[in-house]
Amino acid sequence: MLWHNLNAKKIGIWGISGKEGQSALHAVQSFVKNPEIIAIDEENLTRLNECEFVIKSPGVSLYRPEILQAKKNGVQFLSGSTLFMANKPQQTKVIGITGTKGKSTTGSLLYHTLKTAELNVAFGGNIGKPLLDILQDEPYDFVVAELSSYQCADFIGTCDMCILTNLFPEHLQWHQSHHQYYLDKCHLIAQAKVAFINGANQTVLSYLPHLPNARFFNTVDTFHLHDGSFFNATQRLFSQETLHLVGTHNAENACAVLSIANQLHLDLAIVQQAFKTFQSLPHRLQNIGVLNGITFIDDSISTTPETAIAAFKAHDKGQFITLLLGGFDRGQDYHSLIDFLKPYQNRICLITLPDTGQRIYELARQSNLPVWATSTMQEAVLTAYRQTPKDGTVILSPAAPSYNLYKNFEERGLDFQKKAIDYVSNIVQMNYRDNSR
Repeated sequence: MLWHNLNAKKIGIWGISGKEGQSALHAVQSFVKNPEIIAIDEENLTRLNECEFVIKSPGVSLYRPEILQAKKNGVQFLSGSTLFMANKPQQTKVIGITGTKGKSTTGSLLYHTLKTAELNVAFGGNIGKPLLDILQDEPYDFVVAELSSYQCADFIGTCDMCILTNLFPEHLQWHQSHHQYYLDKCHLIAQAKVAFINGANQTVLSYLPHLPNARFFNTVDTFHLHDGSFFNATQRLFSQETLHLVGTHNAENACAVLSIANQLHLDLAIVQQAFKTFQSLPHRLQNIGVLNGITFIDDSISTTPETAIAAFKAHDKGQFITLLLGGFDRGQDYHSLIDFLKPYQNRICLITLPDTGQRIYELARQSNLPVWATSTMQEAVLTAYRQTPKDGTVILSPAAPSYNLYKNFEERGLDFQKKAIDYVSNIVQMNYRDNSR
């Protein structure tokens, strides 16, 4: 949908007070002549039918009955991502990145790599700038667009390249089924000129079995990780330690970045330098320090059992590990997480938080795993501190979203950091004063 097709039209903006809504508002005011803008929110959904077009924020489910009815009445729904693709400068190549987990880190690493190669590149979408804001800048040669499943579902446009990091069950409420969630994710990939997909993820392979534009990473004949090094087929490139990110899963996603860099014919030395200088994003296996001999790790981004397992693997060096688990209940199945943890029952402790914490607690008890139920972050951190021996590690990797107690995972992670640093430090100081008397 080109901007001029919206001239003098009645345009609804659903979610106008949010980041994406404000971005859509500014774009319409900048590029559309004489629009009639109608603010849509949960209090005035009847106004949908007054609109000719509605720009919907990603958080509003595409499958809501109000949208289905409005479409029947002739209302056309648009997204910021689709408008960006239709109106971007012709020379701008778009690299779309999606996946259940790892898309933000992968996108950030790719952006950093392209910047290190001194390419004219922007980064936006689900992280950083909304894509429509990028249209306000000078033209870029490349845009790295990180896209959520919400943004993929109604995405219209052809990315020059795409990455699919992985697929795990997520976002059941928005997509209505895990099957639809997978289809919506793959919708972005199917439209790309070239799609790099994770050949080691079985769900990816089952949903994209015969995609003609597909190329793989994490297979033995492509970019992959082996014996502590990055390889391209049989050619060793450089050590995994060059990338200062904790966890095999991060290194495997870095193979997607290597695939794009190879597609763009970037010098391998530049890529290696970019990997060496890249800094991890906050709340993603972030080491926040050692307090009284105990290491505290903030992995608040974790919203699935698979990511909690990955966090455990990333820090398992034979020491005691305490996991803080639980959050907003989206119907996640935690049997795989509990089954994974069973062999470690003599050197782990589980601390649960509402709401999913209750289900995790019951499963852990049934499997004779040491577990404590808590109701607040302060209580969880205090319990973790008391149950974790020195030289142990406490990891907040909730395996659930944050929306029941916090507005987002960043707020949850900051609360964990504050409680760990302030509260535990106060306990240590009090004990020191008591022992000095």
